[in-house]
Amino acid sequence: MTGFYARWAIMVGGIILLAMMTFQQYQRDLSTISLATVLNSPTTSEHVRIQGMVKSGTLTGAIEEGQATFELIDGPTTLPVEYAGPPLENIRELKTMVLIGHLHHETKTFKAEDTALINNFGFVAAAYLVTVITLCWAMFAMSQRVMVLFKEIKDEKLYEPEHEPLANKE
Repeated sequence: MTGFYARWAIMVGGIILLAMMTFQQYQRDLSTISLATVLNSPTTSEHVRIQGMVKSGTLTGAIEEGQATFELIDGPTTLPVEYAGPPLENIRELKTMVLIGHLHHETKTFKAEDTALINNFGFVAAAYLVTVITLCWAMFAMSQRVMVLFKEIKDEKLYEPEHEPLANKE
């Protein structure tokens, strides 16, 4: 029985380790920070991902060549953005975007160099979590039933000598 629980402990530990690594990758590569957090952060030149909506009437520049200026809004916070990067095929006013770049602290302007997909991963993560938990519970329940069945078979009399009615009796 201890081998059974050891296998399950290793499996649960592996799932927890995988979940931790996935969360770290999400925080490092996919999560966005709010405009207020960027504006209030100390002076750093690291690239960050911000998400906001392009304010109506502020989009100007040569969008086809990858040069644009606009204001990004997120609730009450507004941040001027200067985009210089790959041509923006789908930029328009009142569109929510994720921009990658850094804040120029002297001018309080965000220098964006690239765009990214909007991350709505909450429902996907929840679906995976429910699926993994359900599968683990089903596997655990099945293995428990197999162990009980094995124990019942082991406790029963497995071998009985055959009674031969035609055998010679001496």
